[in-house]
Amino acid sequence: MTKNGSNARKAKIRDSVARSGKTYRRAARDIDDRAEIKAALRNALHSPEDLAEERENYLAQKLTADLPETVKVCLYALSGRLGTATLTDTRGVKCSKVELAAETGLDVEATCLSLYLAEAHGWVSAFLNDEARLTVPGEDIAMYQGFLDRWKRVVAVPEVYGPLQEAVATQAAAELSAWGEWKRR
Repeated sequence: MTKNGSNARKAKIRDSVARSGKTYRRAARDIDDRAEIKAALRNALHSPEDLAEERENYLAQKLTADLPETVKVCLYALSGRLGTATLTDTRGVKCSKVELAAETGLDVEATCLSLYLAEAHGWVSAFLNDEARLTVPGEDIAMYQGFLDRWKRVVAVPEVYGPLQEAVATQAAAELSAWGEWKRR
């Protein structure tokens, strides 16, 4: 850290000055105000009771999953960090893979592999800057299906969509026919 803050903070301020035309001090105050508002919002949204309920729900879903024990242990440890990410999402977690390895007693490489497997199964989003989001596979399907069903103009270019839709239907029929022939053998 430098005397008046980090170099990254100063770069953000200079960028804000260049984009907005504000003075350096005004841009610095605006950035600091936004950070305070974000922190206050995150604290307001992440009451301990809400986080405890969110953790219980997540763990209940995870217990029924067919996952290796190392993956379950990693997800259990991460669920204790719900709400710690810089995002306002209650499922956000901040934890380095080295910290998680120390917390679980696993080898660092085994921890990484367990997290990759959890990500592949849809139980955690990709780690970026030591932050991720705990997810439940398929939990958002109904929400996005509802959005799509209510969308007014789904097909923008019918001339492009129509032939592709027919190709998909033809391939599905061919696959079904091949499956029927294989089953009769």
